[in-house]
Amino acid sequence: MSSHEAISPEELALLYDEHSAAVHRLAFSLLSQRQEAEDLTHDVFVRLQRGGFDSNRGEIRQYLLLLTRSMGLNRINKHRNRRRILERFRPAHCQQDPIDLQAVDSRFRLEQALAQLSSREQQILAMNYHQDISQSNIAASLQLPLGTVKTISRRALLKLRHALSSQEEN
Repeated sequence: MSSHEAISPEELALLYDEHSAAVHRLAFSLLSQRQEAEDLTHDVFVRLQRGGFDSNRGEIRQYLLLLTRSMGLNRINKHRNRRRILERFRPAHCQQDPIDLQAVDSRFRLEQALAQLSSREQQILAMNYHQDISQSNIAASLQLPLGTVKTISRRALLKLRHALSSQEEN
């Protein structure tokens, strides 16, 4: 098989017979659903038939498994992003309630502002405000001095306030 050329149907059939079980096993381990794994396996071999495999760069089996992993992770991310979008616009309590676009916008701006914080700042604020854990218990669980937790929390809240007020000005 020469590099970067489309694969003939006969070659594809042979490669499918030889490698489809391994591709399907990996697809199923990533996606955990039989139909999704079968679809991914099919899509991997369709992609292979179109070309792109370079025999000078490695073995076909490694290429197929790498392609399966990459395409599988793309599907997972696509589903996750779709779910996030649907959850963001789905009313929380009743499906017939209108969507509160102002609340959606506020939530989006808050998430943008939170993304600007360090992971430690996000963690402490989440523990304090989402999980309702006291600062002294946060300090104990993170093995930090209480003063450090208070300082990080205060600075993070100031950063949030600044980020949100900057967004309102724009």
